[in-house]
Amino acid sequence: MKRLQGKTALISGSASGMGAAEARLFAKEGAQVIVADVDDAGASAVVKDIKDAGGSAMAVHLDVSDSVNWEKAIGEGQKAFGNINVLVNNAGIALLKPVQDTSEEEWDKIFAINAKGVFLGTKAVLENMKAAGGGAIINISSIYGLVGAPSAAAYQATKGAVRLLTKSTASDYAPFDIRVNSIHPGLKT
Repeated sequence: MKRLQGKTALISGSASGMGAAEARLFAKEGAQVIVADVDDAGASAVVKDIKDAGGSAMAVHLDVSDSVNWEKAIGEGQKAFGNINVLVNNAGIALLKPVQDTSEEEWDKIFAINAKGVFLGTKAVLENMKAAGGGAIINISSIYGLVGAPSAAAYQATKGAVRLLTKSTASDYAPFDIRVNSIHPGLKT
């Protein structure tokens, strides 16, 4: 059907798992895909899969918790493919512990990746999307961004933050034809 023909999508955390599946699907739908991850070998493997299937993709190194990494990844993507039309903030880690068992370092790390990473990615791509006349930002939250559960306080706090950051950003950038949505997947069974 090629619903994304002529579009460029940057997908963070796309060297494996759900992000890799998103990258392959976007390419199948015609998008030029920027496979962005800290796992360079995994990202290269996903790019090879996409190209072997006839798609267009490139790998970029991206630590989502670092604004300089975001600027570099977006710059490389623009140089190769032009404007970025779609950003999928997919990168994330899990920490399944109750509050009393969570260290301050663990709290800071999960927030740096799961919440700050979404903030930095969104912020980094907005001017590009405004200049292009619009775009779409898809933030991967979790069912645990909507409901409470035992032994996942830090993880749930980050995913709740993603949900509300999404709503706020959607309100602010709707006038620029930039759609911002969150997706809340559940556990794999």
